[in-house]
Amino acid sequence: MNGKLFLIDGHSLIFKMYYAFLNRPMVNSKGEDTSILFGFLKYLLEMVQKEQPTHLAVAFDPPGGTFRNRMFPEYKANRPPTPPLVINALEPLKELLANMNIPVLMVPDFEADDVIGTVALKGAAEGLDVFMVTPDKDYGQLVSGRILQYRPGNAGGAPEILDSEALCKKWEIPDTRLVIDMLAICGDTADNVPGVRGVGPVGAAKIVSKFGTLENIYANLDSLTPSQRDKFVQARDHIALSKELVTIKTDVPVNLDFEDMRLSPAWQGGIVDLFNHYEFNSLKKFIPGIAGGEVAAPEEQPFSFKEASAREVCREALRSGKCSIALRVEDNDMRTRPAGLILASFSESGNIIAAEGALADYSSVLSDQKVMKFGEDLKLKSHQLKNIGAGIAGPWMDISLMHYLIDPEKDHSMDKLSESYLHTPWNDIPEGGISLSLFDDADTPKADYTRQAAILLALGEKIRSGLNEAQSRLFETMEEPLIKILAGMEEDGVRVDLRQISDYSVSLRAEVTEREARVRELAGEPSLNVSSPKQIGDLLFDRLKLDPKAKKSSKGQYSTDETTLLEIASRHPIVDEILEFRAAKKLLSTYIEPFAGFVHPEDGRIHTTYNQALTATGRLSSSSPNLQNIPVRTERGREIRKAFVPGTPDGLIMAADYSQIELRVMAHLSQDRHLIEAFREGTDVHAVTAAKIFGIPPELVTPDQRRMAKTANFGIMYGISSFGLAQRLRISRTEAKQLIDGYFGNFPAIRSFIDASIASARENGYVETLLGRRRYLPDINAHNANLRAFAERNAVNAPIQGSAADIIKLAMIKVASKMDGFRSRMVLQVHDELVFDVVRGEEDALKEIVVREMENALNISVPLTVECKTGINWLEAH
Repeated sequence: MNGKLFLIDGHSLIFKMYYAFLNRPMVNSKGEDTSILFGFLKYLLEMVQKEQPTHLAVAFDPPGGTFRNRMFPEYKANRPPTPPLVINALEPLKELLANMNIPVLMVPDFEADDVIGTVALKGAAEGLDVFMVTPDKDYGQLVSGRILQYRPGNAGGAPEILDSEALCKKWEIPDTRLVIDMLAICGDTADNVPGVRGVGPVGAAKIVSKFGTLENIYANLDSLTPSQRDKFVQARDHIALSKELVTIKTDVPVNLDFEDMRLSPAWQGGIVDLFNHYEFNSLKKFIPGIAGGEVAAPEEQPFSFKEASAREVCREALRSGKCSIALRVEDNDMRTRPAGLILASFSESGNIIAAEGALADYSSVLSDQKVMKFGEDLKLKSHQLKNIGAGIAGPWMDISLMHYLIDPEKDHSMDKLSESYLHTPWNDIPEGGISLSLFDDADTPKADYTRQAAILLALGEKIRSGLNEAQSRLFETMEEPLIKILAGMEEDGVRVDLRQISDYSVSLRAEVTEREARVRELAGEPSLNVSSPKQIGDLLFDRLKLDPKAKKSSKGQYSTDETTLLEIASRHPIVDEILEFRAAKKLLSTYIEPFAGFVHPEDGRIHTTYNQALTATGRLSSSSPNLQNIPVRTERGREIRKAFVPGTPDGLIMAADYSQIELRVMAHLSQDRHLIEAFREGTDVHAVTAAKIFGIPPELVTPDQRRMAKTANFGIMYGISSFGLAQRLRISRTEAKQLIDGYFGNFPAIRSFIDASIASARENGYVETLLGRRRYLPDINAHNANLRAFAERNAVNAPIQGSAADIIKLAMIKVASKMDGFRSRMVLQVHDELVFDVVRGEEDALKEIVVREMENALNISVPLTVECKTGINWLEAH
């Protein structure tokens, strides 16, 4: 028999993919983590394409133990539990391989190593060239003649193929059979195999090269050095066991039929359905043609639609109550006037029809309250349509936003979604292979807009059907109404006093100069570049020696980030000056200097863009400019708020801010009676916390104790460590640990809530807010401790922060619904705060509405309280 037999060590390849995707998991539209399945298949299919094997099989370890566990109960006892993602991948992989006619080898009581060893020897005896696909060093003992080891490369690198000569050269041994003796000497901490303590691979290789097998080594103990002899004598009692444990069996009772392992010229028809289910569209290119043969697979129906007249599309949209909207525009600016309006709808037969028409052709559809409008970034489309005197009435079925509710951290772009859901590219690829974008320059030929309008309709319907009950409710009652409110806020904008910004920039530049001079003075170096992290690092750690333990990075620099500097701030006054210099300079360069560029010259207002489908927790974000990140906790940052002023000469700014909303949500979720009681009675919750922690009456709590309790209250939500708390409070780690222990000792319900949140995330793979908004946590069971800890913190924080985000969104909807007839406008949303541009005379009525609706946005176990103030600018109102 001629040919090449590839035997894949299945579990080693599963773990390789588990770790490869640990920091960038693949989660499909159904919320399934498909990382291992995708990585495994992609590697296998690319390997087959490159190496062209004639025979192929995959071996897996059987469930439960093997003969080695009976021989030595401690075998592999120290290994951590197998991650659930790895366990859950096995059965789907077996199903996929079965549909590809690739046999799976699994024999009870024997590891995959033994199965592969047995098949490899018999395959070589039959005349096959055998390649064992595994990085496991144990397989080296099998390499001989026709049997080679095929070690997968790292990070997509080339594989390493080892024959007998290469393996002997690699390990500097005369015969690959001595690998068994080397492995027995070295032992294996991962498998808990005892070896000769103190002898590593290099030493073992030298000894076996000189003396050969273990038996011969022990026959020549007197020829070893005294140190070596002592080590081998101490290992005498268990060395035979070690050798037996590391020896791969080659007589496993495998039902062998090499014809079953021959790569089939046809796969099972179900493979396409499986690839569709897991959304492995990029792997479908491998289905035709494997090992030189054609693979029979059912043809997938391509995406199709029919061009029709604008009148027909309009008629069908009004009949079906559904259409999609696409605009032919030159760019993405909200002030762009569309050059064309394209709509698609379902015909009576269920087919998609699309056409480009004039505004007059579609005015009845656009203004119809019952017709659902599907599209991409409908908020932007509404701005652009408004520029030509049109609006979008009825439900706004924004596709990215619907998909955001399914999985907030996935890619919501149309090209990705079109490929995943419809298996068709978003942009047509014409002859010549040039992709034509929807927003190409005016001189570039345009893509088929009618096709894209049709894709939007099909895609929107499919994603909408994938929303679960809670997600549908969230979209219909919260996110969809909010799109329209945010569109109005973006359109209105907020007035900015550029003179105030200019005056403030002058004082900030002066402060930057003064701080820089002060740092140079304290350093005694007039030419010091205070903006250079390298020079600052050398100054602080080499010259001033503020931290003897400080180490340079691989690039030869000390870390001088804010966290590092705060740790050593008390050791020299120069550190605080550096921190203040950086804060002032950052504020100047990041916010003050670019600010004027965001103010529209015609109306003197900033029209920020609100992003509804960006953050993982459900919070709104903003861009151009990012108003959410204005540093408001410092005196400098607060000065920026002075520049936000009313739009009318005698108007006011009103700011309404939830008080401690996340802490109140935590009280509700944990049902901690102490926190609930404090909030219900309106007492100082931080003083109550301090009194509990320090065991004193609330009236005796000092300001410093209250500050510590406040930091603990908010830090606990974010999974703060004793190190983090110590750094924030500038106390020792011991004191911080005592503070955290005291907190949980007095608030056991919070500890229970945290534990339950993490346990739920481990079981389900996600957590939810009070209203059912999900956040997936693929790293919750990660082997890497740092990744796992980060996911655990998110398991606690996401329901709290996400619920708070949901509450203020509901509040915005409720407030907006009561503002008909007001000339005042809601103009900003920043975290837990709403800001209004108020026309003088409406402030009292508006304040009553705002406070009432915000405080009653959602009924939870504790009252929601709102602080609402007015002033001549945002700072005064806050």
